[in-house]
Amino acid sequence: MHDKLSYLIKHNPVIQFLYRHIMSFVFRFIGLFTGTDDHLILLNSFGGEQYSDSTKVLYEALLNDKRFEEYRFVWAFDNLSRFNESTCPNVHNSRTKLVKIDTLSYFVTALKAKVWISNVNIERGLHFKKKRTIYLNTWHGTAPKKGGNAYKGRKDYDFSYVDILCVDGEYERDVMTQMYNGLEKNMLWCGRPREDELFTFTESDRIRIKESLSIPENKRIILYMPTWRETVNLGLDWKLWEKRLSDKYIVLVRAHHFSKVNIFKDLTSQFWVDVSDYPNVNELYWIADVLISDYSSAIFDFGLLGRPVISFAKDHDQYMKDYGLFMADWEERFPNGVMRTDEQVLDHIDKMDYLFESSKCKTFVDSIVSHPGSATKACINRLFELLKDKNFERLSEK
Repeated sequence: MHDKLSYLIKHNPVIQFLYRHIMSFVFRFIGLFTGTDDHLILLNSFGGEQYSDSTKVLYEALLNDKRFEEYRFVWAFDNLSRFNESTCPNVHNSRTKLVKIDTLSYFVTALKAKVWISNVNIERGLHFKKKRTIYLNTWHGTAPKKGGNAYKGRKDYDFSYVDILCVDGEYERDVMTQMYNGLEKNMLWCGRPREDELFTFTESDRIRIKESLSIPENKRIILYMPTWRETVNLGLDWKLWEKRLSDKYIVLVRAHHFSKVNIFKDLTSQFWVDVSDYPNVNELYWIADVLISDYSSAIFDFGLLGRPVISFAKDHDQYMKDYGLFMADWEERFPNGVMRTDEQVLDHIDKMDYLFESSKCKTFVDSIVSHPGSATKACINRLFELLKDKNFERLSEK
């Protein structure tokens, strides 16, 4: 029922308009009678579907920061039973409670909390944030694909209310300004906290991760991460890939986190390893020799490591019609363009010069994003500054 309602709100302009305006008014009215808890922080990741990403990184850092030792936390999840003490022990402590997202209790908690932290959104398409509430949004990736209010049926993004908005370069600044209504004065040019870890891994980590996935040392690793589509039909020739590459490679395949159906779960060959549920995508980036994606933000995350990336989309022309890209010249700008067939990809991998391809991809990625490796520290310091700023209410006004 929840998924059907969410779909209608996203895709039906009339229902979206009524939902946004009526429910925003309702919660703003409730907010008039709801006090603010100055030591309460509300968090979610990917709309309550995960304990992950930059929200997780910030939460764990805040728990161990003496400046925030008086603060309490509420994590919002879509299914509380999935995040019990056994599966998600880090959120079960004396300072943290859980709430089911999109319930009345969730919205009342949002009205009470002094701080919101999310990698997607807290208001769930509504607008009821109090001026005294500090909203830190890390977002969940930089990508060439369209999103926000540019996406068909979406006109509800308004990041002018976000007080700390992470960006990693001029491209993302422009996207956040034009398609999410973000304010440049509130942007923190630091990258995303989840990416800090990429700069801390060691060779021992590589060995540990490969052993945990039972990957032999003599095989190179391809990580395949397509982006989200409402209708998933990638059309890969699985058998051809295995025939051409299995002597030298292992392919890790990871479905997009918003995909309701995991198309990789039935792959049984040892050549294919389904890592869709692997908890830490950074570890997959670290062990991979090559990334294959289409237009995913994974391209720029992985690209920070300076390794080869292949843009592969059999449905490129149709995708451009259905969704489109902010980077309209992606096919011309991206190293080696967009590959359309299995054979193109496999031939390219067969003759790949790793040093040359790494250099080309690094040059391209560096022209779009930058990350100093200290986004977590930058976010927490900025949050602390705003919490101590007695003039915050005035400064937060548009």
